[in-house]
Amino acid sequence: MTLDIELIRQFLLQHAETILTWLVAGLVMMLLARFELRRAVRKSAQAMSESVATTVAACVPDIAHAAQVGSAAAEGGAVQMQRAEALRRVALDTVAAVMARGRWLEEVGNLRLPEDALLTGRRGSGADPLLVVAPQPVVQAYLAAQRTFETMAAQLQARRRDALALQDAAQALVAEAAQIEQETASIVLRFEQVNAQAAQAPHGEGGDYQRFLIQKYHALGQREKEVAQARTEMQARANQAAEALATEAHAAAARYTESLAPLMQQLRAAWGHGDSPEVFDSWVREAGVQEERA
Repeated sequence: MTLDIELIRQFLLQHAETILTWLVAGLVMMLLARFELRRAVRKSAQAMSESVATTVAACVPDIAHAAQVGSAAAEGGAVQMQRAEALRRVALDTVAAVMARGRWLEEVGNLRLPEDALLTGRRGSGADPLLVVAPQPVVQAYLAAQRTFETMAAQLQARRRDALALQDAAQALVAEAAQIEQETASIVLRFEQVNAQAAQAPHGEGGDYQRFLIQKYHALGQREKEVAQARTEMQARANQAAEALATEAHAAAARYTESLAPLMQQLRAAWGHGDSPEVFDSWVREAGVQEERA
C-alpha cells in the first residue's frame, strides 16, 4: 500500500485555512486555560491568606490577654495552659527562624551552593505571627534584628553576584583556551596532510595553503598566550573575590547573631522557655562562641 503524496498535498492546500484556524483556536484555548488556572491558584492563595489573617485577628485579644496575665491566671484551667503553650511555640518558632537566617547568611558566602538552594533559607512566606501576638518590646527587638539582616543580606548578595560574574569570566577563558587547543591540533593535522599531498604532487603544489596554515597557527599561538595570561589573572581575581565573600559572610552571620541578643532576652522575659531551656541556652552559648571567633 502506497500513499498518494499528490492527493495529500492537494487536500492540505484545499483545507489549509481550516486546519490553520483550528490550530490557532486550540492554541488560544490552551493559553486561556493556563491563564484561568493561574488566576484560580492566585485566588486560592489569597483566600487562604485572608482566612489565616481573619483567624489570627479574631484570636488576638485572647492571646494578648494570655501573654499579659501569664501564670497569674492559673485558675483559668486548661484553656490558659493551651494558650501559654501556643505562645511558647511561637517564641520557639521565632528562634528557629532567626537562627536559620543566620545560617543563610553564612551559606551566601559559599559559591559552590547554587542559587536555588539559597532561595528557601532567606525568609518565610506570610506575616510572622510574632508581630501580631508579641508584646511591644519583643516586636521592637525582632524588627531591629530584621533590619540588620536585610541590610547585610543585600550587601552579601551584591558581592555574591560580583564573585559569580568573575567565575563566569574565568570559565569563559577556560573554554576559549580549550577551543584554541582544538583548532591548533586541527591545523597541525591539516598541515601534515597538505605536506604529504605536496610531496606527491609533481610541481610541489599547496605552498600558498601551507603558508596560510602557518600564519593561522602563529596567530592561534599568540592568542593562546594572551588567553592564558588573562585566565591566570581572572582566576586570581575570582579566587580573591570568593575568599572575601566567604569572610564577609562569616562576619555578617556573627554580627546578625549578636544583634539577636536583645530579641532572645525579650522572648525569654516575656514567655520564658517552658520545658525547653536548651533552645535559649544553646543559642546563648553559640552566640558567645561566634563573638569570640569574630
